[in-house]
Amino acid sequence: MNPRKFFSIGEPRSVYIVNSFIAFVWWVAFNPGFFSRDSFALIEMLKNKEITSEWTAIWPLSLNIITFGGSQPQLATLFLSQLLSFSVSYFSLAYFLPKRAFVISIIMCSTPLIGATGITLWHDIPMCAGFLLFIGAMKKIASPRKSVYFFMILGGALASYRFNGLPTLIVFVGLILVSSRNRKHLFGALTMLFALFIASAALNTTFKSDLNVQSDGFIDWMRYDISCYASHSTDDFLFASNFEGRFTRKDWNSKSACTWFNDSTAFGVRTDEVNKAIPKVWFELASKQPLFVLKTHADRHKYLIPIPYNGLPDFPFIHTTIEIPNEFINFTHLKTSESLRSFPRIWNYLNFIFGYAGLWLLVIFFISWKKRNRDFLNLALLGLTLTLSLFVFAPISDGRFTLPLLITSQMVFLGMCLDWIDQRFMSKKLMLDRVE
Repeated sequence: MNPRKFFSIGEPRSVYIVNSFIAFVWWVAFNPGFFSRDSFALIEMLKNKEITSEWTAIWPLSLNIITFGGSQPQLATLFLSQLLSFSVSYFSLAYFLPKRAFVISIIMCSTPLIGATGITLWHDIPMCAGFLLFIGAMKKIASPRKSVYFFMILGGALASYRFNGLPTLIVFVGLILVSSRNRKHLFGALTMLFALFIASAALNTTFKSDLNVQSDGFIDWMRYDISCYASHSTDDFLFASNFEGRFTRKDWNSKSACTWFNDSTAFGVRTDEVNKAIPKVWFELASKQPLFVLKTHADRHKYLIPIPYNGLPDFPFIHTTIEIPNEFINFTHLKTSESLRSFPRIWNYLNFIFGYAGLWLLVIFFISWKKRNRDFLNLALLGLTLTLSLFVFAPISDGRFTLPLLITSQMVFLGMCLDWIDQRFMSKKLMLDRVE
């Protein structure tokens, strides 16, 4: 076998190999990876053998196998980094020619957006990988290759690692189904997504959490709006006339709920009576104060609004720490990892550029219009579906929630920049040829 041909940038396999190597370098440099408090809670869940659907059941179930019951957490971040690099490679080869996909994907995998995020123990990573695999397979949906259907199903399954993953894909496919000519394949994709959604719901019900996150997740954002309103209003009647007189406006008062976590006394109460009352109270609030509710969501999710609203957005983005270091989980090469952390922290410092989802949504819509490219428009519609759902349902802002949009739009933007460079180079070359 000719080594040059094997690693040629024109060969698709080269894209997978090089990106896999880059992901491995990131993992070695920051071994065992980055862990938040949620990551530690997940590892403890696995060690205690108390698997629940607090973060969707498939997430701890799969990690329980990968980490051997939580005893080898570094294997989880190794697996996630390789999974994300593979999905980026697959997506790039679906949307760009091999040589261009090689360059774009290598640049992107070398950045903290993919490199650092990929070694973080978050369920956002497999969901993002699922989105990339699914949308890449959608690009090839008319292909007779069976692998296309495999990656579409795999992408849908990985999307179920977050509660909003499959619903977002279902709405997205429904949107493009309306104007697409290839409805037969889209109906098949939609049917598959619904089947996965039912299977995921059944699995989550089997491993139901005491926190009842499935039902709470649909109304938690309402709790945040109610607490925010309680901190800005003197409307005691709204609270006195609901909740059977058990909670006052003071009990729901939480100023931080407007833009961050809810610290009200009543927030932690999850009885059936309170859960049933929440939607009624929220709709009453929305009917009385619709502008307040809209402004609350706009203030909470500045990073989702395309045009800067009340200043540049500032929000959590790339995690670069092990929040609770101990003998079991700590940097293997502490000095090296500490010195290298300045690189991903540049992306955090510039989060208003690299993590500004609203801005990148505008960029990809512009590129799809400029190039009259239907495939890029589909990416924009997926990003729009994701951002709108987050704008309504996400109780807090976090750049990792929009990873699929950030990765796809920045890859498309990078591709456009490389096209421009090629055109400039070719025009200069033609001018020199004419002179000669």
